[in-house]
Amino acid sequence: MSEALQDKLVRTGFVPLPGWLLISTLAGFFATDYNPIASHVSVMTLEDSLAHTIANIAALTAGIALVLFGTGVWLASRRRFAAGAFCWILFGVSMIANGIWPMGGPMHGLYIIGIFSIIAPALTVLDVERPELQRRLYAITAYCSLAGVLYLWIMLNGFDPD
Repeated sequence: MSEALQDKLVRTGFVPLPGWLLISTLAGFFATDYNPIASHVSVMTLEDSLAHTIANIAALTAGIALVLFGTGVWLASRRRFAAGAFCWILFGVSMIANGIWPMGGPMHGLYIIGIFSIIAPALTVLDVERPELQRRLYAITAYCSLAGVLYLWIMLNGFDPD
């Protein structure tokens, strides 16, 4: 597989967060009684409205980008099994599930399989052996790892909305 294609797939890692935030924010304008500070975006999947559809598109877009990113990392690792890449793909699949099933059921997020996203960044740096790609991934992975742990800390301490 060419390094150019690997790099393109890895660059899709820049899409999920800003894309999801932008599309989710748009969905919030069409939701009734939605509070972006006190509610998860998934709350919009509980109503049958345009907001629900847009929130689903946000999750699907982020999920597909994460699966492509994980695939790019896997190819760039040149390993038979790349643990970090596998974790990103799992996270992508969980986001796709968020876009298919409404909040409240176990299929929304596929039984919380997205929790592997917490270790995905650190494992990604270990997976990739190309020095130039590893340097580019370092900032992303450090940020994602710290943000993931901070979010988990916020949830475990009850600062996250129900």
